[in-house]
Amino acid sequence: MAGQCGGLQALGLLLGIASAWGQSLQSAFELGYSLWNQGRYAEAARAFQQWTEAQPHDREAFLLLARCQLRRGDTVAALQALEGALRAGWSDTTLVGAEPEWSFLRQHPRGTRLLAELRRRAKGYGRVGTAFVPQERLGRYFVLYPPDYDTTRRYSLIVLLHGNSQEPAQLFAWARQWQPPDVLVIAPEAPYVRLRPTLNAAALRFSALGEELGAPDSLRREILQMTVEWYHSVVRDALRRFPVRRMLPIVVGFSQGGFLAAELLARHPDAYAGAALVAASYYPEGMLLERVSELRRFGASILLLHAVDDPIVPYQTAELLANALARAGVEFELFSFRGGHWASAEATERLRRWLQQLLRRY
Repeated sequence: MAGQCGGLQALGLLLGIASAWGQSLQSAFELGYSLWNQGRYAEAARAFQQWTEAQPHDREAFLLLARCQLRRGDTVAALQALEGALRAGWSDTTLVGAEPEWSFLRQHPRGTRLLAELRRRAKGYGRVGTAFVPQERLGRYFVLYPPDYDTTRRYSLIVLLHGNSQEPAQLFAWARQWQPPDVLVIAPEAPYVRLRPTLNAAALRFSALGEELGAPDSLRREILQMTVEWYHSVVRDALRRFPVRRMLPIVVGFSQGGFLAAELLARHPDAYAGAALVAASYYPEGMLLERVSELRRFGASILLLHAVDDPIVPYQTAELLANALARAGVEFELFSFRGGHWASAEATERLRRWLQQLLRRY
């Protein structure tokens, strides 16, 4: 027993050291990934370059760096990054075989040598392929009960969606600032664990996109759709499980969760009263802009809260969605403030009042 406790203490110490050591580097990778998703490839490349210089054994980061350089049209820099991935142990030929953008390797002398080395390594493992299919499993969500919760009373329902590389509990203190006294807040975990952020934080961190799956970009739309349906199934469960009023739920989402809140509303416009999107990111694979007209037909209301100085998701992202909502005639408000990639005190107060106004309609 003493040996087991000592082992656990050593593991905890190791994770704590990894967390403290990796915290400054974590921001470089996460910033790079966020910029990559926004199509800001030059900035993303700089962030991934910083990360790979400090973490030369991270082949995933080298591959993302290569893709950024390729999208910038710099094939030489892309080759350098791919060679870094080889030095880091890259041996999977699936990526270069599945994505057309890597065809340039066959026309470049350094590229053909790289492919030959990659195939040589792959032979050592035998032929290994990858396929992706839907998976059914249990997921988890949390419930923030209001003060003096009473099962004989009826409550309104708000759904809270966290951002990339977060977990729901990171938003609980903020949620208590705007949670009305007669409202249940449910907060589901995104379905995919982020490996590096989990190790750095020594606590589970999640994402809606399944980055660690290594799935081709062509599957991102399906991954997003399946995550949206998981969130919707959480809401259906809560409606059955708890004493909820006969009113449509409201969705509040931060960062990646903000985009998923909009997706949830757009894919099920008859099932939600509205959504508040806080510093919401944007993924074109979701085709959100193509579906905003449905929101007007069902009378949904949307609040966009976005800082003009957001360093992670630029303010123009909120303007893009606001323009689409305006063209579609959807009821919305764009509330601008200063405060970086988070909700300032004034933004949180505006959210609180908006929720009260929307709840009074019912």
